[in-house]
Amino acid sequence: MKRTPNAAPRRPLLALLLAAALCPGLRAMELPLLDEGGVKATLTAEADALSREAPLLATLRLETPAAETPTLPDLRDRLRGFTLVEDFPEGRQEAADRAQTRWRLRLTPAPEGPWRILPMALTLRDRQTGATRQLATRAADFPPPPPLPAADGAPEVDLSPLWQPPTWRDLGLWALAAALVAGLAAALLPLLRRLRRALRERALSPEERARLELARLLAEGLPAQGRLKRFYYALTGVVRRYFERAHALRATRQTTEEFLAGLAQAPGVPQASKDALAAFLQAADRVKYAGAQATPAQAEASAQAAGALIEADAAVRAQRG
Repeated sequence: MKRTPNAAPRRPLLALLLAAALCPGLRAMELPLLDEGGVKATLTAEADALSREAPLLATLRLETPAAETPTLPDLRDRLRGFTLVEDFPEGRQEAADRAQTRWRLRLTPAPEGPWRILPMALTLRDRQTGATRQLATRAADFPPPPPLPAADGAPEVDLSPLWQPPTWRDLGLWALAAALVAGLAAALLPLLRRLRRALRERALSPEERARLELARLLAEGLPAQGRLKRFYYALTGVVRRYFERAHALRATRQTTEEFLAGLAQAPGVPQASKDALAAFLQAADRVKYAGAQATPAQAEASAQAAGALIEADAAVRAQRG
């Protein structure tokens, strides 16, 4: 079939008509206000639907004869359901004997409608003669925005806390706090260990505690280090503490003479133990106070003598019940 010359130009026009028919939202916000007396007024919005949360930008176009200049009334009195934020002329274009004047409008929709432009009077003045005439536009309604969702009592916003990444300052403070906690733990750990050991030792019998203290003293190896006087101070302390616990004596806060005098009056200590203890303490005092020299072998013998004193007294106490 032979194609007609005007078949091709019809296709774009048909496509535009088809798009307008299938997409009515493209023209839903174009409101014709006037079309008479050679004047045509149209309000065109940039959005295809109203929104209760966003302003509406619109353009008011007036097509008039080129010889006439249009004047708008105060648009704030002609709007319902809107607040006019600003309006300003955008310019005038002339072609042949026609002119188009545009105004830009910024409107804030109210939460509730109706959203309408009321009729208004347009004044047109002849630019040569000064004569004026008035034309009235018709009212026009904007398509309403989508309905609000039904209230069901659920929170409208997500109340869960938002996670925010820590700042470098936060990380520095956390690192400082962790270092302080670690330092405090390192300082308290030895104290806690000593406290735990002291509580555990308090549950032992006097002879068990004395054996433990004597073994701990020997493990220090003071005689091999040449610290003999320190060793004898500690050794006599172990013996005195044993007799203080075993016989309720004041041993650790007295001099040797005071302790031996009190020991002589203690009925629970055998005389043999008293004599051996007196000889042991007097020999140790010669090293501690009189400047007598002792050897590591003598120190080891003194430790054995201290252990023998403790074991002998513990055996007598066990026989007596």
